[in-house]
Amino acid sequence: MILRHRTTALTRKRRQAGLTLSETLVASAVFIMAITGLVYGQLFGMRQDQWVNSKVGASELARLGFNELGNDIRSAKIWQIGNGDLASFTGIPLGQNQRGNALKLSMTTDTNSYYLYYFTNAFLFRGRSGSTATKCIAQYLTNNMYFQAQDFAGTNQTDLTHKGVINVVMEFCQYQYPITRIGPGCLYDYYRVELLVTPHIPDGP
Repeated sequence: MILRHRTTALTRKRRQAGLTLSETLVASAVFIMAITGLVYGQLFGMRQDQWVNSKVGASELARLGFNELGNDIRSAKIWQIGNGDLASFTGIPLGQNQRGNALKLSMTTDTNSYYLYYFTNAFLFRGRSGSTATKCIAQYLTNNMYFQAQDFAGTNQTDLTHKGVINVVMEFCQYQYPITRIGPGCLYDYYRVELLVTPHIPDGP
């Protein structure tokens, strides 16, 4: 009976005693490692979220921009490749390679009414005759940007006698803001989109 009482008293004292220095250091180390793991996990998750949003945002904007360009090309009755912008467009003469930074699309036989797509710096813009307003279709472009007329076999055209295909290639690093640096060396993510479209109801030369 006395031995049991003394054992209970010793157990109570041990429960009331504080942690030793070794136990404190071990507990602190485990706590710090757990917190560090949680912080790194959160940062990794945020990084992955930026990466996914970057991919999805760029793909979505590319799709919307190319859909608009493709729909206008398909609907055009008369089209012409040239150089310039909405304020100054010069078509490429027949007999020369039909390649330039601008594409003029007339939806009717009235060539004074048209849409103009043109590359300038690292952007692709869309404008309309009779207006100075423009719409940015693509940005952060990195390649040599141009429109190229081709035939069905992919051969570059020097005239528009035979209605062919309008080819445009866009290479860009990022669409949305903020620009997310990802990949080896923290480079911008890279995208390449090639569009081959032919007018469905052509008219003209």
